[in-house]
Amino acid sequence: MNQESFVAAIQALKELAKAYENVLAMEDIREEIQDLNLSEQQLNAVCDYLVTQKIEIADYKPKEKKTKTTEEMNEEDTKFLKMYLEEIKDLPELSEKEIKEQFEQAVSGDEQAKEKLVAGYLKKIVDIARLYKNQGVFLEDLIQEGNMGMLLGIATANTRNSIEDVEQYLMEKITQAMEASICEADSDGEKEEQLVKQMEEVDRYITIFEQDNKRKPTAEELAEMLNIPEEQVKAIMGLVKSVGS
Repeated sequence: MNQESFVAAIQALKELAKAYENVLAMEDIREEIQDLNLSEQQLNAVCDYLVTQKIEIADYKPKEKKTKTTEEMNEEDTKFLKMYLEEIKDLPELSEKEIKEQFEQAVSGDEQAKEKLVAGYLKKIVDIARLYKNQGVFLEDLIQEGNMGMLLGIATANTRNSIEDVEQYLMEKITQAMEASICEADSDGEKEEQLVKQMEEVDRYITIFEQDNKRKPTAEELAEMLNIPEEQVKAIMGLVKSVGS
């Protein structure tokens, strides 16, 4: 894979999204990257990256972020970590020389070198993910995001002059991917909280209106009372009904 072509394709997709109110179709993405010969996993990594850039992708469903209490998350994280560490315990650690060699080959497009490099970093990705525990994202999801960040790092990198440069670059991409996932989870939580408040507000206005007028208000009347668009009121009223039923 040519790194300059990859970066140019990502930039072109971001510019295209701007022209369409931050919405892309999978067809647009496939067309833009068709000459890069990406695997399905790499394509998904590209899509997940675009999602972190606040770009909506039609016909693409990112892995759902599960929301549970901190205690429940810690329990599931512990179970997952024990199982995952057992699975990767026999993976060989790469020496500095091997990391440098595999990195140079991976950057040149060697798929086998990419797999070896990612495998050699799995334990490090776990260690980094542990640093971000209890921030609203499952450890399993953080590790997956770190793996994707690693793949994107390889795809967008140039050959570095020293092993320190290689390590620093890959670590930056891994942590950036994890932090973007946490930010996305925070944003989703804020949206959910705002929606709950809107539902409560609409429900309160409906009750007041019924008491005063002996009938249910129309969506138009509620929109005027709440000073929000009628379509938004209709959507919220549908949620209020479904919760109340």
